[in-house]
Amino acid sequence: MLHGSTTAIDSPQSIALRPFDPDRPLRRMLMVYPEFHPTYWGMQYSMEMIKRKSLMPPLGLLTIAAMTPESFEIRVVDLNCRELTDVDIAWADLVLFSSMLAQRSQLFSAARRCRAASKLVVFGGPYPTACPDECRAECDVMVLNEGEITWPIFLKDLAAGTLQRVYTSQEKPDLTNTPCPRFDLVNMSEYVVVPVQFSRGCPFMCEFCDIIVMFGRKPRTKTPAQVLAELDALLAAGYRGRVFIVDDNFIGNKAAVARLLPEIKRWNDAHGNPFSYGTEASLDLAEHPDLLQGMVEAGFIFTFLGVETPSEESLKETRKVQNISKFPLLERIRTIQSSGLIVYGGFIIGFDHDTEDIFDRQIEFIKAASIANAMIGPILALPGTGSVPLIVEN
Repeated sequence: MLHGSTTAIDSPQSIALRPFDPDRPLRRMLMVYPEFHPTYWGMQYSMEMIKRKSLMPPLGLLTIAAMTPESFEIRVVDLNCRELTDVDIAWADLVLFSSMLAQRSQLFSAARRCRAASKLVVFGGPYPTACPDECRAECDVMVLNEGEITWPIFLKDLAAGTLQRVYTSQEKPDLTNTPCPRFDLVNMSEYVVVPVQFSRGCPFMCEFCDIIVMFGRKPRTKTPAQVLAELDALLAAGYRGRVFIVDDNFIGNKAAVARLLPEIKRWNDAHGNPFSYGTEASLDLAEHPDLLQGMVEAGFIFTFLGVETPSEESLKETRKVQNISKFPLLERIRTIQSSGLIVYGGFIIGFDHDTEDIFDRQIEFIKAASIANAMIGPILALPGTGSVPLIVEN
């Protein structure tokens, strides 16, 4: 069954909704973000020291909330900040979950509670999109891929009482139409940083990366005006502190970034520099001194780099071509650091070309590079990785 020209629904049968009062339609949306087990990004062991409950709020749910008509009542419960109560569940007409793979067990546990209470349970986000077969039995509906495409169709069918089991699309939305997230739905004082997104997609072809599977290899961006409007919203909500631009590769579209950075600098100067910034970028940032200077002048203080390994054989094996250069890895990391940015790094162990000394080599490299915070993990083959075309999309 097709809705429009691009969005396919994989089951032609509508699901059976529980009986409800026609004078009180399904209008109360409880948006739930599952708890993380201790992870690098969760940084749970440091939260108590800095008097925060979680690293950052669920940007995906806040963005979906912004795409939802005002006729719906919305509450957000982040299980990294507090428990999901029976009162929360009783209030809701439908419960919406967004999750990543690391939240799998907590997602299923919370969803089962909600389904036991006869609530309509909807899954979305990176994990259900990547692994729908694992999630299908744990929910009533899945709204997959990018919400700008699939969420409006779900809302239309919800209103008509003709919900389908799965909403999915390979269409890539224009981010210039994405609304400002509903930052008002969370208590930002509970978080270490607040996330903002500028772009989706990455031009590179690392075979272990699922970002290009989900978002494609042609980076799409918001406009500078959109980003500044989101900073305005954060400021109006009373937030001051660190803003994390969550793009998987902030410099994937270098021309767009070059236009954005002076606008952020002007905004900072005009508002008394209430925020500092961090992001994720590819290592070729070292070869663009104009972008490095622009980031520092705009208030960026750190960047996370996918370094992966000091083994050039393993980089070649996995098509991580942007990390292979006439300039050594250490030299490029030090170039970025000397510009004024702190470097955090991601590292992978378990490539086919790794030898038994890789553990010592990784440790020695991280020390030599003065990586302030290192994420080290084994290689994991995520669904769809290794199958992305080598050509960049038009």
